Amino acid sequence: MAERPIYVLDTNILVDYVDIIPGNGGRQPAEPTIDLSEARIVIPSVVVRELSSFKKEKTDRGKAARVALRRLRALSETEIHPMDCSYGMSVATTLNNDKQEIYILPVHKDFRRCLPFSPAENDMDGQIILTSIAAAMIDLGLEVDGTADKQTVRETMFNNVVLLTNDNGLAIRARERGIQTSRYGYKYPEAYTGRRDIVVPKDVFMEFLSARFMSREFFEEHMPADTPKLVANEFLVMRLEDENDYPPGFYPKEDPYFTFVGRYDFDEDGIVPLKYANDFPIGLTNPGQAIYAECLNNPQFSAVVCTGPAGSGKTYMPTIYGYMACKDGQYIGVTVVPCEGRSNIGALPGDLNDKMDPDVQPIKNALRNFLLSDNQKFRKELENLRKYGTGKAARAACKNGKNGKNGNCSDDADDDAPDKRSIKVRLKEQVDLIWDNWFSNIPVESARGRDFAYELAIYDEAQDQNATQMDTLIKRLGAEGKIIITGDVEQIHAPYLDQTNNGLVYAQRLLLGSTRVAQTCFVEEEVIRHPLIREIAERQKAKAPVE
Repeated sequence: MAERPIYVLDTNILVDYVDIIPGNGGRQPAEPTIDLSEARIVIPSVVVRELSSFKKEKTDRGKAARVALRRLRALSETEIHPMDCSYGMSVATTLNNDKQEIYILPVHKDFRRCLPFSPAENDMDGQIILTSIAAAMIDLGLEVDGTADKQTVRETMFNNVVLLTNDNGLAIRARERGIQTSRYGYKYPEAYTGRRDIVVPKDVFMEFLSARFMSREFFEEHMPADTPKLVANEFLVMRLEDENDYPPGFYPKEDPYFTFVGRYDFDEDGIVPLKYANDFPIGLTNPGQAIYAECLNNPQFSAVVCTGPAGSGKTYMPTIYGYMACKDGQYIGVTVVPCEGRSNIGALPGDLNDKMDPDVQPIKNALRNFLLSDNQKFRKELENLRKYGTGKAARAACKNGKNGKNGNCSDDADDDAPDKRSIKVRLKEQVDLIWDNWFSNIPVESARGRDFAYELAIYDEAQDQNATQMDTLIKRLGAEGKIIITGDVEQIHAPYLDQTNNGLVYAQRLLLGSTRVAQTCFVEEEVIRHPLIREIAERQKAKAPVE
């Protein structure tokens, strides 16, 4: 028996990790969970047939199938051999300096005679198991043309073959037939968030607090040796382990300027304080908001990536920033690209704006909430509604100052006018007016070829895009423009995407370390939408992951 193991590939491995089959230049995937660089790889011919059935799909699976078939054809055309050679694995395509061998293995039509089971022709999983057994028998020197002794085959341990599959059902069936199985994937480093909540020594904290600058050398000298290196534009939320060590009268939770938060400036080679956060149009209540406001307001940053749980302000803050920046002449408009997971937008009724309206409601909702909190007229009216209710009698009580109150009642229309509109209707009118003046939206598929020059572009729910789509969106940045990429990898709804291969994570990795890019994240305790949302996020984090 040969020492090198044989790995049989399931269809889902080729679809999800197409680079397992080298393309031009013989590139292999980085950091695989199983090293195949010196292995013998078997691809069942039934897998090729299944890939062919996927290739016409206009999906990620269809694209991967086309790539895999193209690469497999290039490999198969390197050798010419008689038909019988395929059944015996006597001809292989060698790669990686002849250390890796790749076989495409069909199953002999009489092979099932010597086996205790016989899967149907359309049972793809069963056919893959057959191929795995055939590969094991060939490696052990047993015949695969149906002439092998049944008893010998039944008593043979097929320890020389491993079926790589991420399909639980196939894995269970293969193990029942004596075939070893294993999952396959890539080892990814922990996602970079651009923010580090860190306990620092007192002298480090006081150096930054007093000098409002701290050199990288000083930071590294006074921190533990295993402290990770600083990354360009990485934010540090510094705190002391002992609360009694803070200067007299200094309380981090009550610091409106967030003087304990710094950013590593690569050009200055030091940690600098927040310079632009206090100019943000809304009040900031936590470090996450202060960092995000700094990212949005700082003209140095052409792109901002923000992650975090629902309800933390990932969409709300860039919406308000874009609205106010447009009013100040910084941009000519805001383009919203909702990165929704669905692709049937053309089937919806109405024009493009009508079709996309459900996907841009988070932006309009942010504008509505901003008006309710910032617009004095709406705030007073809502307050009066809560105090006095509605109707003529209630309004009269408000104006007459009953119950010791001097009412701030709105009298812009006759109390008895039958067409008097509710505050909700008038808010919607105002939001629609703002939207028509400053905002627009396009679907992801229409972004190709666009140039967001002099515009702010918001890519919302980026976790539901794949790497190729996100790569296209990032490259839409135009002169004097800015892109904001937001999302939450815990809320992926698109098929074939997970926490390692989605567009949001791709953007985080691609833009890591750029001096023109800022990245940040919100943590669970910074959820502001509602206390219950924060509680839900904390429960989900504590709960064991669902298999």
